[in-house]
Amino acid sequence: MDALVSAVASDLIGRFISFLIGKYQESSAADISDTIVRLQRALLRARVVVEEAEGRQITNRAMLQQLNLLRREMCQAAYALDAFRWRDRRSQATVRRSRVQAGPPPSSDCSHYLSDMVGSLEAVLGDMREFVVLLNGYPRFTKQPYTAYLCMESCMFGRQMEKEEIISFLWRPSQDLDVLPIIGPLGVGKRTLVEHICLDERVRERFGKIHRLRSTDLDLYSYGHHWSSFDFTTRSLMVIDMVDGDVDAEESWRRFYSAIRLRAHIGSKVIVISRMEATHSNLGTVTPLRLRPLRREDLWYFFRALAFGAADPDEHPDLAHLAMTMCTCINGGLALFTVANIVAASLRADPSVRSWRRLFKVIFETAVLQFGTAADDKAEHYYYLCSPLGDAGASCLFYNRRKLTNVARSELPKVTMLEMLTSGSLPSAGKTQFDVLMWESRIPPYASYVATCDTDKAHHQQVVALKKPLLNKRRRDHQEDDPSN
Repeated sequence: MDALVSAVASDLIGRFISFLIGKYQESSAADISDTIVRLQRALLRARVVVEEAEGRQITNRAMLQQLNLLRREMCQAAYALDAFRWRDRRSQATVRRSRVQAGPPPSSDCSHYLSDMVGSLEAVLGDMREFVVLLNGYPRFTKQPYTAYLCMESCMFGRQMEKEEIISFLWRPSQDLDVLPIIGPLGVGKRTLVEHICLDERVRERFGKIHRLRSTDLDLYSYGHHWSSFDFTTRSLMVIDMVDGDVDAEESWRRFYSAIRLRAHIGSKVIVISRMEATHSNLGTVTPLRLRPLRREDLWYFFRALAFGAADPDEHPDLAHLAMTMCTCINGGLALFTVANIVAASLRADPSVRSWRRLFKVIFETAVLQFGTAADDKAEHYYYLCSPLGDAGASCLFYNRRKLTNVARSELPKVTMLEMLTSGSLPSAGKTQFDVLMWESRIPPYASYVATCDTDKAHHQQVVALKKPLLNKRRRDHQEDDPSN
């Protein structure tokens, strides 16, 4: 009798616990669903404000800081939402615009994190009322893309505040020759930003002449040559590009500055572009402007718009999962914007799961080899595609990446990186070394990125990559067998 009572009690307790767990799961699923709907609405409101503000010439520094904060919160919240929805395709089979399919209950930590994202974004949006009112007082830019995808491809991303800071510096009255250094790592967009500055109507109105010089040419002016190309009767803007590897750049600059300072018209300005924080940040007369790489959340916002174009990622959860995985694999071994654009263009060419999985295998399940250190100006970056390409099943090693401007389309390589990734096309058989057009930028200065592809070197690297694990294993086995260890 006691055994029967014990069994019945255990069964009742088990059912009661199951009932409580079920109710908790239902409550948690409902709570997270409501949180996601709130977050989606807040993101839509934030996107409306950001896109409207980016289409206007805002000059107020405080408003730019507020816009920068909203953009940062928006990208962070969008990344958190997408990471939750697409982190596991098996548990998120179908995602619709404003509804989440019931599935395994999310963890409480994730629920709290999304709730924090909603609260933070809604708080920032609540502070934007005066911003929206004041926004109407600023003029619109003349050309406006009609989709987010075209906006990302045709406009600078996330540099509006830096652009207005530079223009403010250029318009600031001065009796001396002011110098602004712009410092940032490889591929962060320093020259693109400066080119947008030079094309701005306000800068064209301020300066009668814009001179573009390289650090290797400065001594020609310092010693009295080529001054005839300068017009000292009007305000001028001089853009000095510090060439990587120019060991005499600093001394050449100081001689040039001493000479031009005596000749330049009052109100002239100088912008110095460099990667070298330690040696060139002290060349200016004002605090340097330091450009930082995109944060992970900002990069995802940028990459998602490029990869999906006008399509809605919510309607393609499998593709969204793959895109997010690819985005997390993009690193700074090559120029960040270049890699993001190359990958996104390849994805847009064939928006199918099979194609995207193949591209993921070709691009990211390979080795990105970087010779030298980040501080080494002569460091050469190699990008290795080990997956078979073309009819011969060749592998490619890309090196000697270079950026070309003012080059006619007929002089660029005929083989493109997009064709190689999407169709595996290669030049005629027997040609083991050739140039490849990796990407053409659609924003000023309209640079073309070219690299050299070598199938022989790729084969050598593949053999080395296969040998390394064996050599490491032999070393470990030898160390284990060594009695002195």
